[in-house]
Amino acid sequence: ALLAAPSPSGFEAPGQRVWCQYARQFADEVRTDASGNAVAVLNPDGDPKLVFDGHADELGMMVTYIDDKGFISIQRIGGIDPALVRGKRVRIHTRDGILPGVVGATAIHLLPRDGEKKAPKWPELFIDIGAADGDDARKKVRVGDVVTFAYDFEMLNDNVAVARAFDNRVGTWCAIEGLRLAKEALGKGRNGRKLHCAIYACASVQEEVGGAGAAMNAAAIRPDAAIVVDVTHATDSPGIDVKEHGETKLGQGPSLSIGRENHPALNELIIKAAKAAKIPLQFEAFGISGGTNALTIYTKNGGIPCS
Repeated sequence: ALLAAPSPSGFEAPGQRVWCQYARQFADEVRTDASGNAVAVLNPDGDPKLVFDGHADELGMMVTYIDDKGFISIQRIGGIDPALVRGKRVRIHTRDGILPGVVGATAIHLLPRDGEKKAPKWPELFIDIGAADGDDARKKVRVGDVVTFAYDFEMLNDNVAVARAFDNRVGTWCAIEGLRLAKEALGKGRNGRKLHCAIYACASVQEEVGGAGAAMNAAAIRPDAAIVVDVTHATDSPGIDVKEHGETKLGQGPSLSIGRENHPALNELIIKAAKAAKIPLQFEAFGISGGTNALTIYTKNGGIPCS
């Protein structure tokens, strides 16, 4: 249900409803803010304050223009390669419901035979909804409508799945799962142990377009430390140079980022905890060309240790 909920950056409400409904089973309180961030809290009077963060938004597109023939122009929401969009089935989320469409792609037989073949630019892409003309299309679609890819959850085998929004519903699920496990193990004082810290599980909005949601949560919660969960790149598929991108293998355990926003002391605690729980870890250097919500959080409030 969480993976299926359409939630591009700035329009995360459907996924947040699913997350909050699930979180209420375990958390002492669940709250949202005006921008759509969702936060579940365990032991709110505890000290220190620890944040588990995942970002709730996914990559998507938005309608920018409808021409007189009924074809729909789009722009990206987040980092989508336009070369991968042609021919894809999509869902336009209109005021009247979901409208199916397909991203147009000129047949190879009709392309110029001479010259270098180049990937399309966003203004060259369009969605076809089968409209008779522009008036027909404008009755159904308007500028600003959000578009998602028409992918559903599917298991490829017993261990590998595909879905549209693993980036980063897997992170928001891990955040609330961490809270659930903490309550299960310590919240009721099992074996005489008591949870001393306050745990804040966060489903933060708008990471794909700059990390604004994580900044809002950092300011509102003022945590003492934050553990951020996001997807990474498996580099054990064809054509990837591990000397450039590092070695991260699918199915070999979570990857811990080293350097920059990732605090060495917090990383050492994670390594010790993983070792005690017999969870295999992989390691990778921080991303030179990008980052997770940890990159947003760690400079806030005078500095917040993150990993």
